[in-house]
Amino acid sequence: MSTHRPRYRYIAFRLEGPRVFRRDEVLQALRSSSPRLWLVAFEGTSGLVRTTNLEKDAAIQFLNRMDQVSGEAVRLTTLGTSGTIRAATRKYGGANRRGESSTGKEPL
Repeated sequence: MSTHRPRYRYIAFRLEGPRVFRRDEVLQALRSSSPRLWLVAFEGTSGLVRTTNLEKDAAIQFLNRMDQVSGEAVRLTTLGTSGTIRAATRKYGGANRRGESSTGKEPL
């Protein structure tokens, strides 16, 4: 059994749909993901999810195939991946973390 901590990757995404979705609606849509994803931040149309380096490719594929949130058709586009929240928000302009959990450990 390995005692190493997992290496996290943060995937920035943009969500386009007929209206602006709430954080809890996006969270509900992500709960069906095969690689377990954590919604680190979501505001307006942009967000950030956390996964491990081993599940990163599967997570990106899941996000790119996502086509519904709360029963409404959406288009989710992944913007990029980073090893830290700071770099992801700097590079891809993801949602800021105002009002979010300070640990970012909110499992789906």
